[in-house]
Amino acid sequence: MDIDLLIPLFWTIIFGSLLVVGVRRLTKKQPTEKKWVRPNNSSKNKDDD
Repeated sequence: MDIDLLIPLFWTIIFGSLLVVGVRRLTKKQPTEKKWVRPNNSSKNKDDD
């Protein structure tokens, strides 16, 4: 492979990966509200913290 082809290929991979990371961050799904929460058992097993 010629060195003249490696330089644009390298930068294409770098900018492509940055673009993919940016798109993933922008389209991140918001956390949904929990439908069920485990009740607190504060009366027993207080030492398990």
